[in-house]
Amino acid sequence: MERTAVVVVALMILLPDTQGSEKPLNISAELKQIKDLVFQQGLTLTELMRKDTALEKDMKNLKKANEEQAVALSAVKRELEQLKNVGAAQAITLSAMKIDVKTLKNESAEKVAFSAALGLPAGLRGPFSAETTLVYKNVLTNIGNAYNSSTGIFTAPFRGVYYIRFTASVYDNNSYNLGLNLYKNGDHLLHLGENSIDGIAKHVSSGVTMELVAGDQVYTKLPVNYVVWDDSFFRTSFSGFLIFPM
Repeated sequence: MERTAVVVVALMILLPDTQGSEKPLNISAELKQIKDLVFQQGLTLTELMRKDTALEKDMKNLKKANEEQAVALSAVKRELEQLKNVGAAQAITLSAMKIDVKTLKNESAEKVAFSAALGLPAGLRGPFSAETTLVYKNVLTNIGNAYNSSTGIFTAPFRGVYYIRFTASVYDNNSYNLGLNLYKNGDHLLHLGENSIDGIAKHVSSGVTMELVAGDQVYTKLPVNYVVWDDSFFRTSFSGFLIFPM
């Protein structure tokens, strides 16, 4: 279209003035103008072609960049899927570990048992002028370490139902009665006793099932003016164990 416009302009310049203009024709000057115009149009066209080539190159580069980004995005998606799978596996592992910990806790909770005796030196304990806690220093069993051989006190490590048993004996005594009191947290639960002033050897025992919570303390006391006796045969003892946790 630009070439057509140039030709039209040239023809208009070359045609004689039909209006009878008296201006002399300068054909060389007009041709030079046409030549300059065509040259200028050529430069413009060349510049447009150059820009079009650059734009095409930019489009190719952009397309290549988009393809690379698509590949990178696909790789990221794959990594995210892998991380998701790893996270799921870790969640399963964590759940299994929690179950194992809970199982171990329950198994540990089921292992509570103790048994201890007065033992040596052989002979009577008591009588005392005040009710006295008996300390069974000879420990036969203390699974869970809930019994304290320094105080004679069993402390429940957690809530559950426990069985507590205690025994007592007397020998070569004709002055004081045989007996023990069982306590829980300072409260008197029961008394175990026997008339023993006849000098005959005697043995008594008792047991009780009780619900305890963590921190509850159970122990025995020797009543005022009562006696017990023990030797290497552990005739006076204090025992207990967990029946089931709660």
